[in-house]
Amino acid sequence: MEFDELDSTNAALKRIAEQGGEVGEGLLVWARRQTGGRGRSGRTWESPTGNVYASFLIKAPEATKNAPEIGFVAALAVRDAILELPRHNTAPPVLTFKWPNDLFVDGKKVSGILTELATDPDRRSWIVLGIGINLIPVEVPNQIYPVGSLADSHVDTKPAHVLTVLGRELAKWLEIWRTGGFFVVREAWRASGPQSGAPLSVRLPEGPVDGTFAGLDDDGALLLDTSSGRRRLMVGDVMFGDS
Repeated sequence: MEFDELDSTNAALKRIAEQGGEVGEGLLVWARRQTGGRGRSGRTWESPTGNVYASFLIKAPEATKNAPEIGFVAALAVRDAILELPRHNTAPPVLTFKWPNDLFVDGKKVSGILTELATDPDRRSWIVLGIGINLIPVEVPNQIYPVGSLADSHVDTKPAHVLTVLGRELAKWLEIWRTGGFFVVREAWRASGPQSGAPLSVRLPEGPVDGTFAGLDDDGALLLDTSSGRRRLMVGDVMFGDS
């Protein structure tokens, strides 16, 4: 479903799912512009015309505790989709993940992912998977991380083409996740994630915690080695040296 403008693709798709009707996995809502785009922790996602603002409806796993795994699945799909896009030079961009679901291209944040739960009138549970990708530069006030665009890395494309490629990659990684389990997804994420022992700081409500990256737990939780021992974190803003 294509729109010139929406408040938020996640909000729109959630309304559609909760009102019932003909909904199923893969239903896509995308807009050329958002007036109320959202990121994690209630942050605003700047949404001018020219970038990708899309939400996919995904069947929720039977165990709701596994729902956060879809964010990692989506990150892998976005990574692989970007690597398929045409670019003006032969050198591929350097793509890295920042836990839990941000994608950096050549050291700048280019994509973010937001997952939300929806329940339809038949009591079926769905994940509303929101994906934003900056194709062109965006002015972001009070930014936490360097913000970039695919254009900065010589990738020249349009939202409709990106969504075609992204939909195919998302279907691929959902199948891998469902047949191979989260272990396969976690290991693939690690390949583009930080190196073990990389220093990082995690901003928590009670204050920052410094340590080194010790991997991901079985459910995707961040493992952080600190001076007082290993911590297992499910929320927080990660600050790497290049962020």
